[in-house]
Amino acid sequence: MKPIIILMLFLLSNQILAQSEESGILKTVNDFLDGGTNGNVSQFQGAFVPDAVQRSIGKNGTVIGMTVESLASKLKPGQTMDRQTRIVSWSYAGISAIATTETIYPTSKIVDYLNLLKIGNDWKIVTRVYSRIESDESITSSAGTSSTAVSKPVSTPAPKKKKPEVVIDDGW
Repeated sequence: MKPIIILMLFLLSNQILAQSEESGILKTVNDFLDGGTNGNVSQFQGAFVPDAVQRSIGKNGTVIGMTVESLASKLKPGQTMDRQTRIVSWSYAGISAIATTETIYPTSKIVDYLNLLKIGNDWKIVTRVYSRIESDESITSSAGTSSTAVSKPVSTPAPKKKKPEVVIDDGW
């Protein structure tokens, strides 16, 4: 009976830990989305590490980026934006996570790919890569499908072994 109770406690603690991680990730991603939508600068900035990197491609085809401070400065404190947001997907393993979000504006969408790390007890966004797409475009994903591509190590033939030299003992 005792081993069964120990096993049940172990399984329950793992489930509670997983729920805790999930809620921490979702809280951070929602702080990013809701803080931006509602003009809550501190909520928005709190979702990121201070030196988080944000990247996309500019109109001239070059990689552009901005700091969290720069992006937060574009928010109008207390003013609600005309947009809808949603978390499309997320996953995690250990201390790293990824989330995909979609922000729908009247004439376009922004799709964010967020990388998060667990720092202490908190999940924080460390990188954000984003695309502005047309409002009728949708996200393409392999989620839920099985991939048939398998990575195989490149094999190189083993070096040929040299035959040992035969030494003839002629008695000298």
